[in-house]
Amino acid sequence: MEYLYFNEILEAVNGQMLCAGKNVKVKGVSIDSRTIQNGDIFFALKGERVDGHHYIVPAMKAGAVGAVVSHVEKIDSGYEHFPVIRVKDTVTALGDLARYYRQKLTAKIIGITGSNGKTTTKEMTYHVLSQFGSVVRSQRSFNNFIGVPVTIFEIENRHQYGVLEMGTNAPGEIRRLSEIGAPDIAVILNVSQTHLEGLGSMAGVASAKGEILENLSKDGVFVYNVDNLWCVKIADGFKGKKVGFGFSPHAHIRCTNAKRGDEGYRLVINGCLEIYLPVPGYHNITNCLASFAVCHALGHNIYHLKEVFSSFKLPQMRIEHQRIGNITFINDAYNANPESVRAALAYLHEINTKGRKVFICGDMLELGSDAVQLHREIGETVAHLGIDLLWAVGNYAAEIAKAAKLAGMPDRRVVSFKDVADIAASEMSEFRENDTVLIKGSRGMRMENILEKFRNYG
Repeated sequence: MEYLYFNEILEAVNGQMLCAGKNVKVKGVSIDSRTIQNGDIFFALKGERVDGHHYIVPAMKAGAVGAVVSHVEKIDSGYEHFPVIRVKDTVTALGDLARYYRQKLTAKIIGITGSNGKTTTKEMTYHVLSQFGSVVRSQRSFNNFIGVPVTIFEIENRHQYGVLEMGTNAPGEIRRLSEIGAPDIAVILNVSQTHLEGLGSMAGVASAKGEILENLSKDGVFVYNVDNLWCVKIADGFKGKKVGFGFSPHAHIRCTNAKRGDEGYRLVINGCLEIYLPVPGYHNITNCLASFAVCHALGHNIYHLKEVFSSFKLPQMRIEHQRIGNITFINDAYNANPESVRAALAYLHEINTKGRKVFICGDMLELGSDAVQLHREIGETVAHLGIDLLWAVGNYAAEIAKAAKLAGMPDRRVVSFKDVADIAASEMSEFRENDTVLIKGSRGMRMENILEKFRNYG
């Protein structure tokens, strides 16, 4: 982080100074007393399980030069002159400071949102932009009111680019994140049936994703998926610079040919750039195109990037192959919605396997009043693709099982469980040598725990 002075922070967060102190130089921002570095300012955030206000003194002892709080805890007498700023809400203050700090940066900021593929595209964009300069990107899936500011504070003026992931499950959230990040390039990957519980409808999802454009910089560029009708609608209403990506002839960055190889795809982009994308899943071609579109929007020549993805690997729990005993597991359990589940099933369907193809699917959460119907549609897809065995985990997933049976899948090949914990060793013994098992479900279902069950069983 580029240093800030304490008085700058006081003004940026619109706070009240509780304990007077010197106008010290602040070298970093921390939200965790365990990782404090000398010169950091500590933001006491209150979470569901931990309240940072209980760790102000440990933060001081670890080297913090100040703290931002929303209420006053008892502070040891030896630290009564420790600078403390009080604000109404420390999460809001964290965002306000990140917004102030972002305006001091010279790096170009790329904001990425969409219903699916945000983390993978963020990693791909980071990977490609690294060919052109120094880049900072969000760690893991840091895409909320805490993760986006934390990422911004990692960017310095020695960096050319910052890549931010922006997520939402309610109106106004991406507006706030884009206000904080003020992107120079705003990317909308897709709009699909996600977070309907909070966003109400597909139109609500599209509106929420479109909020990223409200704080696009003056000469900023909108990068969008020309194959997604909702993205095209958003683009039609945007009057600034645009770069489209996809398979359509209307795309600026277009995949003109794609052939599946042993571990990925051989692609031709714009009829002349041939690359090899060494990752599974046809949907990842679109994510790859988005990363090239960002480079194009920034004015880079993409036609020298033939080997750029030779060392790229997908993030964890995204079509992650693991061998346990004599069974191959495909861990795609980071999250799930109807579109991402269909994409995962399409991948399972297209790959060649020696044994049976098995799908273990947990609930898709936050789908609101459409949840039952959307789960039933997945069940129909499972049956039509000829999946050999279906395990459904959860109350909504039970609808997947019912629909699969109604669509013709034999009862003996469909099993339902209320929870991952209900899967017993006797059920796991039904798996055979060389079975390939796809695991998918919403984050709240923790479907990856099934892998540990199999390890312990083996």
